[in-house]
Amino acid sequence: MNQVSNISVSIGLVRKELETTLQKAENYLSQFSESADAAHLKLFADEINLARGTFKLLELSGADALATEILSLIGDGAVKQAIKLDVLGHALIGLTQYINVLMEQEVDHPILLVPAINMVRKVGGHRPITESHFFKVNLRPKLPAVEKPNFNVKPHLPRLRLMFQAGLLRVLKDQNPIVGFKLIQRSLVLLERGLRGTMAWPFWWSCLAALQAMADDEYELTLARRMLFARVDILMRSMIKNGVKVFTSQAANELHKDLLHIISLSPQQGGLIGDIKLAYAIRSSVTEDQLKIERKLLSGPDIGSFDTLAKAFKEEVQNVKEALDLAERGSLSDNDFDELKARLQRMANVLKVINQDALGQRIEGQLNNVIALVSLSTEEKVIALAGIADALLEVELASEKFGRQTRGSHEQQQIIGAGHYFEARIVLFDEIHSGLAISKRAVASFVESSDKLHLANIGQALAGVKGALIFLNETQCAEIIAMSIRYLNERVLNSDAPADEARLEVLADVLTSIEYYIETVSQSDVSAKDILSLAVKSIAQLGYKVT
Repeated sequence: MNQVSNISVSIGLVRKELETTLQKAENYLSQFSESADAAHLKLFADEINLARGTFKLLELSGADALATEILSLIGDGAVKQAIKLDVLGHALIGLTQYINVLMEQEVDHPILLVPAINMVRKVGGHRPITESHFFKVNLRPKLPAVEKPNFNVKPHLPRLRLMFQAGLLRVLKDQNPIVGFKLIQRSLVLLERGLRGTMAWPFWWSCLAALQAMADDEYELTLARRMLFARVDILMRSMIKNGVKVFTSQAANELHKDLLHIISLSPQQGGLIGDIKLAYAIRSSVTEDQLKIERKLLSGPDIGSFDTLAKAFKEEVQNVKEALDLAERGSLSDNDFDELKARLQRMANVLKVINQDALGQRIEGQLNNVIALVSLSTEEKVIALAGIADALLEVELASEKFGRQTRGSHEQQQIIGAGHYFEARIVLFDEIHSGLAISKRAVASFVESSDKLHLANIGQALAGVKGALIFLNETQCAEIIAMSIRYLNERVLNSDAPADEARLEVLADVLTSIEYYIETVSQSDVSAKDILSLAVKSIAQLGYKVT
């Protein structure tokens, strides 16, 4: 609350001067773009430097950092002038919009400026900053004691990395990222458990919680967040090659900080996320939901704005139609004629602003026809008015779709024509998910108690899964399940040897991989052979080969 009131008072004192400074900067940059006069660029830099001083005084770290990057780019002679001008323009717009949002919301969240800062840094050839750049945390607090695992995770690390990568690819390509998150989560669960008692554990503990936060609270999958998990994969590769000593490196520390920042954005205070917030003394000043709202404010109009725009366009088109009717009858006054031209020009300008350049040019192209109307013969006037009317009709039809996405007729036909075949598939998929869930719970209960009674019904459940897979023509999946049944019968149920927890975890990975493969197949036509190959590799690790 104090932050809100302090920013409100501080901004209130300098608001008018700051708005004037940024407006002057915009004018000087515009003049420089037209004249290429270095004096205008110098004046632009002076105004940005003046604004930077204000940001520093108000302790607006994000705005200060962006202004500093802008000044650095201005003085960078290695960047081409056209590229520099374009980036400076976008950076200034981002800075101005941020200040407007800050004045309205009265809360400073510098993370919102990270994309703009990185855009400028990229052009200057500098390394991008991370979303946690403005986040402070102690990476070496006193952590709770955890029980060391009773299985050796080291032989399983390459396979766990493959599972992580299979999930990561889905997240990076935006192909069923929910399944991608589940695969990543499964690998992280085993890494966190298997590396307890080592210097690597705090990192994987945090990584698991960060993933949970992103999934549970539906974080936006920004480019920085997708690349965050790509960096985790690189660190995992280094760990497999060089051991847990890699977690003393600067790269590991930076990545750990990024993960803790992700956790700080979650509103959750209990469970795994709550435990980490308590251990690392994380105090959240903003949540992901708040950032989503402010990102929308920064990015411009939303769907509601487009609806309003569409409505305004309809009214404007109607007014133009009425004016054209009067023009056709020869009763349009000079003032009305000027207003008609102005309306068309405004429509063209707005269309270009919302990236409807083709429509804007179409309307602009009719302005000459409107101007020429007064000197045309009756027959020529009819032809000219028809061309103008066609252009207006095109805009009117297009305005219905501003900001909206409609389902294609092909997709509708597919849904309508699905019939009983799809109903049957749904029943089979339900049978598979139910059987796998029962089997995984049974294996987990057996691991905890070593009581084979927990496995009494697993054979029947997996047999049902196998039958459903055969009906779905998923023969390789069915064979993997058959091998899983064999493993349980030969190595667990009919064996007097104590249960090997590590090997039972491998079996759980087999069933999990099948579950995620079927989930992907049931929801889309995207290939999931990489997930299936994980199941094949896992069952092979248990001594059963599937071709």
